[in-house]
Amino acid sequence: MFRTITASLAACAFTFALTISPAVKAQEAELLSTMGIGDLTALGSAFGIPPGLVNPSFEVSAYRVTYDMPFLDSVVSVSGALFTPLSMDLACGAPTMTYMHGTMFVREDAPSFLGSEGQLGFLMASLGFVTLMPDYVGLGTSDLLHPYIHAQSEADAGVYLLEAASVLSEELGYTMGSENFVMGYSQGGHAAMAMAREMQTNWNDEFPLTAAAPMSGPYDLSGTQFPMGFAQESYSNPAYMAYTALAWQSIYGNLYNDLSDWFLEPYASEIPGMFDGMTSGGAINDYLPTLTADVIQPGLLESLLEEGSPFLAAAQDNDVYEWVPESPIQMYYCTMDEQVFYENALLAETHMNDAGASAITTINGGPLTHGGCALLSILGGTLWSAGQADFCSLVGVDEQGAGLALNAFPNPTSGDVRIEGLAVGAHWTLLDASGRKVFGGVAEASLLDMKTGQLASGLYTFVQGASAVRIAVQ
Repeated sequence: MFRTITASLAACAFTFALTISPAVKAQEAELLSTMGIGDLTALGSAFGIPPGLVNPSFEVSAYRVTYDMPFLDSVVSVSGALFTPLSMDLACGAPTMTYMHGTMFVREDAPSFLGSEGQLGFLMASLGFVTLMPDYVGLGTSDLLHPYIHAQSEADAGVYLLEAASVLSEELGYTMGSENFVMGYSQGGHAAMAMAREMQTNWNDEFPLTAAAPMSGPYDLSGTQFPMGFAQESYSNPAYMAYTALAWQSIYGNLYNDLSDWFLEPYASEIPGMFDGMTSGGAINDYLPTLTADVIQPGLLESLLEEGSPFLAAAQDNDVYEWVPESPIQMYYCTMDEQVFYENALLAETHMNDAGASAITTINGGPLTHGGCALLSILGGTLWSAGQADFCSLVGVDEQGAGLALNAFPNPTSGDVRIEGLAVGAHWTLLDASGRKVFGGVAEASLLDMKTGQLASGLYTFVQGASAVRIAVQ
């Protein structure tokens, strides 16, 4: 989906190299590009975002950051993209947004090379987020085999990039606040959930999790994604199975003795050479047969899910839904997704709520395919996060209503929108993107149904006291 718009994006960005001497030896930043407001507006149009839905507020600079992170029993150097909003005057610092990218096979498609998905970082940063996009181990500048859907290395790639960005902030001229958001689509949904769990468990003092928006991710590999996929006669992306086989063998070492234990010839012999970091997923899919029976050894899939199977143990090790989030989690999915089954989100929501979580929601994007669901979900997750973020724009506002958790549904909207969580009897105001009052009133109940049909397309802010939520009108 993201590779279909590269020509338009290339016209929007210019690239030059400048090496920044690192504050710490383990972190280095290389300036890649700077976009002005006009470039950012054109970039949004190239992605097909409706005019006015994401209004850039800041120019943005993009850097490639190289940094160290733990991996298995070693420390490795990896890369990621850092997008910084320019000319921000925020006393409390900018919130961070870590975006985890989807499945990639070619190393230089990774965000720090400003590929199609990586360009989203410009738009997120233009709203006021210091935006981080890890490439992951084995992608970007890393020449290892990428450990596909390996939860720990995904999470570490994210949190150690956060740490690197914190170290580099003074030298590069930005201030990071105390709010930290995470989101991601597809494999990135899995990675976002893994990172959110890691932040809550091990990084809460340094980088407390504010909220996470995992989208169309395989959170339950062992009980949902693989069983449902294995039950089909064919799968839309046979390259994913080969990717998983090679990656998890490199991590756990006990899935098979030889790749021919899993794959029929000539595929068993040819598959390893195709995962060289230069061959596209499309080329691998074109090479592998559509029918699973034509590429997988007979009886293999059933045996992989048997109790005691090394594969099942690896899948369970990489399930990312069995925890109790203490921060809001909003998952996005679509019901015609042929790559990541939407039941992953429903299972995760049920488990988390049953375990005692209090702020778990799911958003059904409708009967869309995996590709069709992507931009809708990413926009929704970005705007949902922006609605919760403190961009220091409300300093000095009436303290009445402070601490409320306002929410708006549906968002984006083209008709009525419901505001939830209002303080009864308190004044509220709707502001346009320039901060001008559109209209206001007094809340008669904790819920308010607002008609937006008379509003121009764009981003609005609903404010009550010191609480606010952003609303996108299409």
